[in-house]
Amino acid sequence: EGLKLLRESLKKVQISSSTAKDASHVFVVFGASGDLARKKIYPTLWALYRDSLMPKGTQIFGYARSKMTVSQLREKCVGTVKAKEGEEELLEQFWAANHYVAGSYDTQGDFERLNQDMVAVEKGIANRLFYLALPPSVFKPVTSMLKAACMSPSGWTRVIVEKPFGKDSASSADLSDHLQKLFKE
Repeated sequence: EGLKLLRESLKKVQISSSTAKDASHVFVVFGASGDLARKKIYPTLWALYRDSLMPKGTQIFGYARSKMTVSQLREKCVGTVKAKEGEEELLEQFWAANHYVAGSYDTQGDFERLNQDMVAVEKGIANRLFYLALPPSVFKPVTSMLKAACMSPSGWTRVIVEKPFGKDSASSADLSDHLQKLFKE
């Protein structure tokens, strides 16, 4: 039902042809080796890709502490990211648009490497969306590293923080204050 609502919403979004043609889009999944990514995020990204609801040429980066390749990530997702009959080639194209970077959540050098990898696939205006499928304990270091090393040089940057948003009211307020200092809403 959520995917249906997202599809309907995305179909209503109008992007000017010059912006769409000149911009590149990167979607980064932090926590890419985890259960949430395997069970929910990658299947949703596949559905959006399959239904042409992502901007053409969108590149997807997985980032996690686990050292793995895109092939290994694909193997982890084999039970949740599936092609129906006739969609096999499209699924191959989806996985070809994927990249994987292993790194820590608090080392700027790892985020600088992620940034270099993103720059290597971007052209023109570079729009970046970061999805944090991570435990709340690493939201602050990750968002600080994003601000320091991974902001788009020419387009927009968006950060999506997966719930739970803190462990109680005080930690939620603390995280909210931290994010407000780093990013504009």
